[in-house]
Amino acid sequence: MTFNRFFGVTALLLTMLLAACSGGGKVSNEQFNFIEDLGITVNDKLLLPDTLTLPDIYCGDPEQDSEDIPGHKLSQDQYQALVVPAGSNIADAMSNWLLMGVRDMGDGITLGAFYSCNGLGYCVDLVTYDKQGKVLDAVNTREMHMLWRVDLSDNKNDSVFTLDSHITFDGDGLTLHRLMGRCVMDFEGEIKGKPLWQQQWDQRYAINAKGHFVLKDQQVINEQGKIDYYAAMDFKSWDMLVCSKYDPSIMDAWNNFTTKVEETYSPDYTLNPFPLDVTQLYKMNPQRFLRWMALHREPGNKLLRYFKLSPGDRPDLLQEIARIDDPTDRMWLTSLVNSWDDKPLTKHL
Repeated sequence: MTFNRFFGVTALLLTMLLAACSGGGKVSNEQFNFIEDLGITVNDKLLLPDTLTLPDIYCGDPEQDSEDIPGHKLSQDQYQALVVPAGSNIADAMSNWLLMGVRDMGDGITLGAFYSCNGLGYCVDLVTYDKQGKVLDAVNTREMHMLWRVDLSDNKNDSVFTLDSHITFDGDGLTLHRLMGRCVMDFEGEIKGKPLWQQQWDQRYAINAKGHFVLKDQQVINEQGKIDYYAAMDFKSWDMLVCSKYDPSIMDAWNNFTTKVEETYSPDYTLNPFPLDVTQLYKMNPQRFLRWMALHREPGNKLLRYFKLSPGDRPDLLQEIARIDDPTDRMWLTSLVNSWDDKPLTKHL
């Protein structure tokens, strides 16, 4: 080996070693150019792995919490470019935003995972972009209220929790895995012993050519112990809100899901949260919701029973109805709103 060749090989090895020690080499993928243009270096550490575990941080100092999460902390300009166009229900939820990672989903679509937190809890949001960085769709996969939303026991140290939550990615989509269970907590909030019961609930999504999250399947993978189906269904109803803001097929999926809800909740169960969940589904995309409702007036429309907005929200609802093209649909929807009383939303209609 000549001296020049030896020197060249040695220099190459040193360069590779320095790159490894500095946190990974820069990824060569023009699809990520819009992220690089914002001053974010996409290296191998910023590429989402096949399995993304959602952080196990619920409360505390948000600055300290965010330091424990790997990723790139967004500047205000980066937040305005990557998060704000995803919509107010995503952008207004939290503060202290981190880009956990990005992933090439094919067909020119980039997926970004974002972590945000405050002193009460955190969210993990998934956003899809085209090659120019335009937001195509966004979903929230973990809301801060998941920790304390269910507490059906007289014993305040005995509650239902998410025990594990992670996402697996494949070529054209992802699966959200949720393990929930009832646990006994000590005075410091730590789980004591084994869960009294647990259930794993998976949701599979495809990402279509428009970059929309299309819900393909939901199923219980396994169960242990005597399941409290009231509590388990309460969690699942929030998981069903992990859905596309645009894809219309989610309306049919929600209508089918209603059957499972009705099998669990008795009609006189006044704490049933499902009407509030349907309200959130409406707020994701009012026009999609109203047009589907108008096309499904027959008894098979089970969502109709649960759809009811509070008095303060009804003026905006009537404005949305006024945007419907078909006059018969407008009249039917207006009559529906006028038939509502002011009973609590958690009561069945």
